[in-house]
Amino acid sequence: MSVQADRGSWLVRWRDGDGRQRGRRFPSEDAARAFDAGLREVPPRERRSSNKKPAGGIYPYPTKYGTRWYFKARDSGGRQMTKRGFTSERSARNAKRRLVEAVERSEVRHTRESFGHFWQRWLARRKPYLEPATWRGYEIDGRKRLLPAFDSIALGRLEVEHVRGWMEEQAETVEAGEVAAKTVNNALGTLVVCLNAAAEDGLIAANPALRVKRLPPAHGEREYLRLHEIPLYIDSCSDVYRPLAETLIGSGLRISEALALRIRDLELEETGGTIVVYRSRKRGDAIGSTKSDRFRAVEIGPGLSRVLGEQLVRRSEMTSSDDHKAHVFVMPERVRKRDRGRWGGNGSGEPMDRTTISRDWHKQALQDAALRDMPLHALRHSAAAAWLAAGNSLMYVQRQLGHADISTTEHYYGHLERHVLATGAVATEEAIARAVARS
Repeated sequence: MSVQADRGSWLVRWRDGDGRQRGRRFPSEDAARAFDAGLREVPPRERRSSNKKPAGGIYPYPTKYGTRWYFKARDSGGRQMTKRGFTSERSARNAKRRLVEAVERSEVRHTRESFGHFWQRWLARRKPYLEPATWRGYEIDGRKRLLPAFDSIALGRLEVEHVRGWMEEQAETVEAGEVAAKTVNNALGTLVVCLNAAAEDGLIAANPALRVKRLPPAHGEREYLRLHEIPLYIDSCSDVYRPLAETLIGSGLRISEALALRIRDLELEETGGTIVVYRSRKRGDAIGSTKSDRFRAVEIGPGLSRVLGEQLVRRSEMTSSDDHKAHVFVMPERVRKRDRGRWGGNGSGEPMDRTTISRDWHKQALQDAALRDMPLHALRHSAAAAWLAAGNSLMYVQRQLGHADISTTEHYYGHLERHVLATGAVATEEAIARAVARS
């Protein structure tokens, strides 16, 4: 029997009646020595383990979150490995069974590769299949948040507790106002995608990041133009910017989608029309897919249809050819110094600069209209709020905006669906009144 300090606690070791070595931890030296003294009075043959451990290589251990479970197994190289962080004995046993079966089928091979080394390989491998902005987001998540925490950890030893500990540290930075919860959750999502690839490659048996919960999102109301503010904003826009501004508010398109519109994407009629959204303009004037990687058709009213028709007339005056592949919104050529646009060119117009629109034209319109400051993306929210104020359903808004899941629409705009709430309140009062009249 022995008493020794170990990792911030005191450990008592002894052998039971079967000759197996046992151990128990205590928070203080006095408690450990008291237990050791009592154990000395028990004959060796009568000693038994203080904690009955389950058979099959499944073991419990205490944490500040309660009891957790781990298992021991053999990897593909015959070496013993340990996996920790399971919330129940059953989940640990199932995970061990899956690992043993995968090793027997040669689906999981032992690797000493570190997370950092695999991350670089995976990031380079994914680059041809991702949009530039998506790949850039992955790279930033890895460089700023994932590699500082997991770089040197071997893939086979990366466990749930490592990821949970990292999330606790990130939560502290969120509380301190250094980073947004969404940023941390995005980084966790990137980690999940990366480790899913490691599991598919057979380098790990299971993805430890899948069992880690995301931080609750911040509950901030999105800014948007109220119905009576929309005409004030539109009238304050410059002649060059106004058609684009009316399109953003009338269709709910993202600015990247609007700048990628081509003439052939518009189906205009006197009674309204349709804008088919196929693509979006990325940074550096590159053209790529939409955020959801699928196209959608957006219904527009007769007013916006006329605005876009007039824009197409102006576009035809800027080029001598009838090119249906030409973009709808371009920067006009400057003739005089006080004009808006770009000098030179071939007369066909250059692509509009997103930064100029957001920081100059949009901000100037808000100031001239004496409206509060809000980002350019607020025009998309203004479209959704206007549709709901007009009595349209959340499903209509979902399809117009192109949300893949209606829960996203409900999360952002559910509180604006006033006509449903008002109708329900009126119907309830009428039902109560009828019941009182009958009684």
